[in-house]
Amino acid sequence: MKEWIEFIKATIRPFIIVWGFLVYGVCVMSGVEVPVLLVGLVSAVIVEYFGERAIKRFKEK
Repeated sequence: MKEWIEFIKATIRPFIIVWGFLVYGVCVMSGVEVPVLLVGLVSAVIVEYFGERAIKRFKEK
C-alpha cells in the first residue's frame, strides 16, 4: 500500500507544480490577478515536497 501512495505522489506532485507555475506565469504575464487558491495549492505542494526531502535527509544522518 505504501508503494501505491508513493507512486501517486510521484506522478501527481510534478504535474501540480508544473501546471501551477504555468498558470501563475500566464496570469502574471497577462496582468490578471493570480487566484489565491492557486497560490495556496502550489505553495502547499512545494512546502510539502521540500519538507519531506528535509525529513528524509535528517533521518539518514
